[in-house]
Amino acid sequence: MADLLAIADQLIEATRRHLDQLLVLRAALAGEAEQNTLAQLRQACADLAIPLLFNETVTEADAARLLCRSRLTLRNRRLADQPIPFAKIGGRVSYRLIDLAAYLDCEREKTC
Repeated sequence: MADLLAIADQLIEATRRHLDQLLVLRAALAGEAEQNTLAQLRQACADLAIPLLFNETVTEADAARLLCRSRLTLRNRRLADQPIPFAKIGGRVSYRLIDLAAYLDCEREKTC
Protein backbone atom coordinates (compact mmCIF):
# COMPACT_ATOMS: atom_id res chain seq x y z
CA MET A 1 0.00 0.00 0.00
CA ALA A 2 2.85 2.37 0.81
CA ASP A 3 4.34 1.71 -2.63
CA LEU A 4 1.08 2.74 -4.31
CA LEU A 5 0.98 5.95 -2.30
CA ALA A 6 4.57 6.74 -3.28
CA ILE A 7 3.76 6.16 -6.95
CA ALA A 8 0.65 8.35 -6.66
CA ASP A 9 2.73 11.13 -5.06
CA GLN A 10 5.27 10.92 -7.89
CA LEU A 11 2.51 11.12 -10.50
CA ILE A 12 0.95 14.12 -8.76
CA GLU A 13 4.31 15.91 -8.66
CA ALA A 14 4.97 15.16 -12.34
CA THR A 15 1.49 16.46 -13.21
CA ARG A 16 2.13 19.68 -11.25
CA ARG A 17 5.39 20.27 -13.13
CA HIS A 18 3.66 19.61 -16.45
CA LEU A 19 0.82 21.99 -15.55
CA ASP A 20 3.33 24.71 -14.63
CA GLN A 21 5.01 24.28 -18.01
CA LEU A 22 1.66 24.50 -19.80
CA LEU A 23 0.74 27.68 -17.94
CA VAL A 24 4.04 29.30 -18.90
CA LEU A 25 3.52 28.27 -22.53
CA ARG A 26 -0.05 29.61 -22.53
CA ALA A 27 1.09 32.98 -21.17
CA ALA A 28 3.81 33.20 -23.82
CA LEU A 29 1.34 32.38 -26.59
CA ALA A 30 -1.15 34.96 -25.34
CA GLY A 31 1.53 37.65 -25.37
CA GLU A 32 2.65 36.54 -28.83
CA ALA A 33 -0.91 36.75 -30.17
CA GLU A 34 -1.24 40.34 -28.96
CA GLN A 35 2.06 41.27 -30.57
CA ASN A 36 0.96 39.50 -33.75
CA THR A 37 -2.27 41.52 -33.90
CA LEU A 38 -0.33 44.72 -33.38
CA ALA A 39 2.07 43.77 -36.18
CA GLN A 40 -0.90 43.05 -38.45
CA LEU A 41 -2.39 46.46 -37.69
CA ARG A 42 0.94 48.15 -38.47
CA GLN A 43 1.08 46.28 -41.77
CA ALA A 44 -2.53 47.22 -42.55
CA CYS A 45 -1.66 50.87 -41.95
CA ALA A 46 1.19 50.58 -44.42
CA ASP A 47 -0.97 48.74 -46.98
CA LEU A 48 -3.86 51.22 -46.71
CA ALA A 49 -1.57 54.27 -46.58
CA ILE A 50 -2.88 55.19 -43.13
CA PRO A 51 -0.48 57.61 -41.47
CA LEU A 52 0.63 56.74 -37.96
CA LEU A 53 0.51 59.81 -35.78
CA PHE A 54 2.40 60.45 -32.56
CA ASN A 55 2.73 57.40 -30.28
CA GLU A 56 1.36 55.07 -32.98
CA THR A 57 -2.08 56.64 -33.01
CA VAL A 58 -4.59 56.87 -35.84
CA THR A 59 -7.56 59.13 -36.43
CA GLU A 60 -11.12 58.03 -35.72
CA ALA A 61 -11.81 57.54 -39.43
CA ASP A 62 -8.67 55.43 -39.88
CA ALA A 63 -9.47 53.38 -36.77
CA ALA A 64 -12.89 52.67 -38.23
CA ARG A 65 -11.26 51.51 -41.48
CA LEU A 66 -8.86 49.23 -39.61
CA LEU A 67 -11.67 47.69 -37.56
CA CYS A 68 -14.08 47.44 -40.52
CA ARG A 69 -16.60 49.51 -38.57
CA SER A 70 -18.19 52.86 -39.24
CA ARG A 71 -17.17 56.04 -37.46
CA LEU A 72 -20.65 56.14 -35.95
CA THR A 73 -20.13 52.72 -34.39
CA LEU A 74 -17.01 53.99 -32.62
CA ARG A 75 -18.89 57.11 -31.49
CA ASN A 76 -21.81 55.05 -30.24
CA ARG A 77 -19.44 52.83 -28.24
CA ARG A 78 -17.96 55.94 -26.61
CA LEU A 79 -21.42 57.25 -25.73
CA ALA A 80 -22.62 53.86 -24.45
CA ASP A 81 -19.71 53.60 -21.99
CA GLN A 82 -18.16 50.75 -23.96
CA PRO A 83 -15.34 52.66 -25.58
CA ILE A 84 -12.09 51.46 -26.94
CA PRO A 85 -9.55 53.61 -25.07
CA PHE A 86 -9.10 56.87 -26.98
CA ALA A 87 -7.60 60.33 -26.67
CA LYS A 88 -9.39 63.52 -27.48
CA ILE A 89 -7.13 66.41 -28.40
CA GLY A 90 -8.69 69.65 -29.57
CA GLY A 91 -11.97 67.95 -30.42
CA ARG A 92 -10.30 65.24 -32.51
CA VAL A 93 -10.47 61.63 -31.42
CA SER A 94 -7.51 59.32 -31.92
CA TYR A 95 -6.85 55.68 -31.06
CA ARG A 96 -3.56 53.94 -30.23
CA LEU A 97 -2.78 50.86 -32.30
CA ILE A 98 -2.06 48.83 -29.17
CA ASP A 99 -5.58 49.60 -27.88
CA LEU A 100 -7.10 48.59 -31.21
CA ALA A 101 -5.10 45.35 -31.11
CA ALA A 102 -6.33 44.62 -27.59
CA TYR A 103 -9.91 45.29 -28.70
CA LEU A 104 -9.55 42.92 -31.67
CA ASP A 105 -8.06 40.20 -29.47
CA CYS A 106 -10.85 40.68 -26.93
CA GLU A 107 -13.48 40.55 -29.65
CA ARG A 108 -11.90 37.44 -31.15
CA GLU A 109 -12.11 35.73 -27.76
CA LYS A 110 -15.65 37.10 -27.20
CA THR A 111 -14.69 38.58 -23.80
CA CYS A 112 -15.67 42.16 -24.62
